[in-house]
Amino acid sequence: MPDVPTILPMAVITVATSAALWVALLWAYAGRTWRYVAFVPLGLPLSAIVNLAVKAPLGTWVGAQAGIEPGLGAATPVWFLLFLFALAPVFEELIKLVPTVLPSVRNAARVPDGAFWTGMAIGIGFGLGEAAYLAWQIGASGAYEQYPWYAFTGFLGERLVVVFVHGFMTAVFLRLVALRRPLVGFLAAAGIHALINAGAMLFQLGIVPSWVAGVEFVLVLIGVVVVFDRIRPRLPKAEEAAEAVYYTTHP
Repeated sequence: MPDVPTILPMAVITVATSAALWVALLWAYAGRTWRYVAFVPLGLPLSAIVNLAVKAPLGTWVGAQAGIEPGLGAATPVWFLLFLFALAPVFEELIKLVPTVLPSVRNAARVPDGAFWTGMAIGIGFGLGEAAYLAWQIGASGAYEQYPWYAFTGFLGERLVVVFVHGFMTAVFLRLVALRRPLVGFLAAAGIHALINAGAMLFQLGIVPSWVAGVEFVLVLIGVVVVFDRIRPRLPKAEEAAEAVYYTTHP
């Protein structure tokens, strides 16, 4: 029987806690309806798909064509570092729109308010799937097996907030698509994504210390929370109650 990766218990806690927290927020803020919660599972496989089928092969192919050896770190050409950095914001935000090919998702996202909560649901699902995918990668690498499961609290904290941010980015993207501004929506989502990742990349390259990367991440997160609270759709109390009753009796 193969050894169980030491991160597995923390991965389960991370995914379960993130799902409980952010699905509850989605249900409550979207009018206490399960309509949008039903879209969360659609995002679950997207992270693994885009990483395994798009980002990794594309990065490897471009590097091979340019004759760039892997693992060069800061010695890697700047243009290639920027290319690798752009893969996540560009392709992860684009793949989150795949579920909109389904008629039920497309109908829910037809108007801006519905599009916001539809995007929030798909993005939450993406973030949950990404947490599971990253835990699998960490376990498969075997690089951290000397640590007990409770040493991965940093993974829990980071993924907990990143799941919410993924939801927010997709919510902004789909809302602007519904407003017939898809390019602006993509640039907004990809831009937020790039800002979230910037500090970590600069730290990994040895350009900034860890505390600078941490401060940058926190500042971007604060901005995301503030903007989320300002732009999220709000239903009058009477309409909120009526919608909850409607979707309870009309699944």
